[in-house]
Amino acid sequence: MIQATTSVMGSNGRNTGKEQVRKLTLAAMLTAVVVVLALLGTAIRFGTFNVNLALVPIVIGAALLGVWYGAWFGFVNAMVILLSGDAGPFIAVNALGTVITVVAKGVLAGLCSGLVYRAMQKHNHYAAVLLAALVCPVVNTGVFLIGCRLFFWKTLSQWAQGTDAGSTFSYVIVFLVGVNFLLEVAINVILAPVIARLLGFSEDKNVSMITYGAVLAAVGLGILIFSLVLLNRAAAGENLGVEKPETRYTVMAIVSGVVLAGGSALAAFGAIRRKKTNG
Repeated sequence: MIQATTSVMGSNGRNTGKEQVRKLTLAAMLTAVVVVLALLGTAIRFGTFNVNLALVPIVIGAALLGVWYGAWFGFVNAMVILLSGDAGPFIAVNALGTVITVVAKGVLAGLCSGLVYRAMQKHNHYAAVLLAALVCPVVNTGVFLIGCRLFFWKTLSQWAQGTDAGSTFSYVIVFLVGVNFLLEVAINVILAPVIARLLGFSEDKNVSMITYGAVLAAVGLGILIFSLVLLNRAAAGENLGVEKPETRYTVMAIVSGVVLAGGSALAAFGAIRRKKTNG
């Protein structure tokens, strides 16, 4: 009996050890992916700052490995942003405030994604991934806006004077985070099914199509409205701080319209299939 117990304990110990090695190996791989995508994202700019491609592996890491790993991946992303010089304009104004803001938004984005996934996975794994993918850019941008208000508002007010923004708040939303935020949300939402497949989920495919299609259509509609507003302002002669704004926002409107149509069609197809399945 003692030998059997010892054998089980030894087996559990080996399994636990293998699980830890697996987690650490996967964490190392995802850390490398976060670094690569964060650096790659510095080349993709709409306005002042880049589109953060590293949010996708942060969501994957938070879901696969847990809340604290999500926070770690967010911290790594923050370090890349600081070291790459992407936060240079803010560091020149307030270095400490920049470090606090960048680190806080990265860590909290990963942390909150993991918490949302953990809270929702017992109900629906697919919905858990989708919500985590949405929460990550929302928290990332939300904390950035809080940091702007706490540390840089006076400077941002001065920057806004050189544009056609009606207020500092409008300047921050339109010029600093607007397009970038919408693109980050769209990228995460579009890749949500891929993330779900990587995690091996087996939910009702019809429900998944309806959910994904509806969220995709909502994101497409939001970006379409935003791009049409900016296109109208560009046509009125306002300085939006980007080169060839009419061409840029026309393309954005067309792409978002396609996303809206595709999401709507996917949701409708899923609803029809579910109705047939349920008879």
